[in-house]
Amino acid sequence: MKKQIESIGIIGGGSAGYLSALYLKQRFPEKTITIIESSKIPVIGVGEATTPLMLRLLHKTLGYSVQEFFKFTKPTIKLGVKFIWGKEGDYHYNNPFGTGDMYNAMHHTGNFNNLSIVSLLMEKNKAPFIKENGKITPLKLEKGYAYHIDNRLFLAYLKNKVLASGCTFIDTEIMEAVSVSGEIDYLGASNGKKYKFDLFIDCSGFQSILLGKKLSSTWIDYSDALLTNRAIIGMRDHNGDIQTYTTAKTLNHGWLWSTPTQQEDHLGYVFSKNHCSDDEAFHELKLHCKTINNEKIINFKTGRYANSWKENVVGIGNAFAFIEPLESTGIHMIIKQLEELKNVLTSKALTRDKINQYNDRVNAVWDNLKLFIGLHFKYNYKLQTPFWKDCQEKINLSEIDDYIDYFMANGPIIYDKEHPIYAKTNQDKIFSAASFDINLTGCGINSSFFTQKSSHYNASWPRFHQLQKSIVDMAISHQDGLKYLEDEPTDFIPAWFKKNV
Repeated sequence: MKKQIESIGIIGGGSAGYLSALYLKQRFPEKTITIIESSKIPVIGVGEATTPLMLRLLHKTLGYSVQEFFKFTKPTIKLGVKFIWGKEGDYHYNNPFGTGDMYNAMHHTGNFNNLSIVSLLMEKNKAPFIKENGKITPLKLEKGYAYHIDNRLFLAYLKNKVLASGCTFIDTEIMEAVSVSGEIDYLGASNGKKYKFDLFIDCSGFQSILLGKKLSSTWIDYSDALLTNRAIIGMRDHNGDIQTYTTAKTLNHGWLWSTPTQQEDHLGYVFSKNHCSDDEAFHELKLHCKTINNEKIINFKTGRYANSWKENVVGIGNAFAFIEPLESTGIHMIIKQLEELKNVLTSKALTRDKINQYNDRVNAVWDNLKLFIGLHFKYNYKLQTPFWKDCQEKINLSEIDDYIDYFMANGPIIYDKEHPIYAKTNQDKIFSAASFDINLTGCGINSSFFTQKSSHYNASWPRFHQLQKSIVDMAISHQDGLKYLEDEPTDFIPAWFKKNV
């Protein structure tokens, strides 16, 4: 590995490849960045949910206009995830972006979904903008909000940006990767040419043609904590009722996602092929989505390679790791990895210690996410089918037994931020310790904690809650919010983020 990286070759397009090219070119304009992608490889083309990191990347770091983005990609607003999950019967809980006040919401009202103004907006399907005297004003939310995007429109938008960015774009298929002394020396392509770079970034998706196949990296399996491994995807009409949240609904052998775009709802039944056949899963999906069309089936495995950076190859996105779709971790982790990669490439000299530190940080965040997602499945008691019983009995979360024991005895860890368990579960700003707590509280775990009067009790909370409700009543509809963002020049989103990436 050279001590200085001057040329970077990104193998594969899609979200991982395009975002990598745009981010690295913006951060390191002096470097030669080439993206190699074959137009013969089809795009899956599903609706995709994101986290607030997407807004920071697009509108602050890359400086792309909100208005332009809306006109080109037609996204919708995402305030969080609605889980039809946890308890039996007609019950759901929200996981909104931000923290909120779980204790006082539960203690004063017994309704978890009163924990924050973001959750109240989700309940009313309102946009985070209020209208007074004809003027629209955005609400300053703790973590901001995110987007639901149509993947095809999003990738077309990003590709146009790549073509205009100063990156070199090559449409060809990689036929071979030749290594010397363990490192990739060059790539042989279908156009007859050879391509050499100082650093190769593998964004080839599940194929992982460099990190996984050529370098034979060790695979770290996550299936002890995540039992799903297959998905059927499709679309349905929403008749203009566009939700401000992603929905995760418990089904017999897994769960159903619903990601709203402006055109239609994009759906996916994520299930375990070890618990049902494709025909059984498709039949159950039809019961919930009678107008579904464009069905597709995707196989996946959950886990990661031993390290994202091996020799002169860095794996980004699915080429390195994959956690099943619950909680929209895909693009979020692409951005997180790019941030960590930037920190290494900014160094004056590339050393083995810096690469090891990069790998340790990236691995820790992925492993933490595995446990966070596994927690959702282990404590979902909505249905008692064989799949869900296996989740409750067989999912291994031993790495966070201390957190679970703490929660069972003391309630949410966010009320004890000096405790070492808080730092252990608070490794990600979006999927934070509060998110762990929200999941267990929403599923009804240790509900007695919230009925007892404690130091967290706030006598004035009911008045504060009424104020939040009055603000929500003033909020505009989701449709009006989308029209505002597309039609009116806005600059408030970049100002939300104090730190650039």
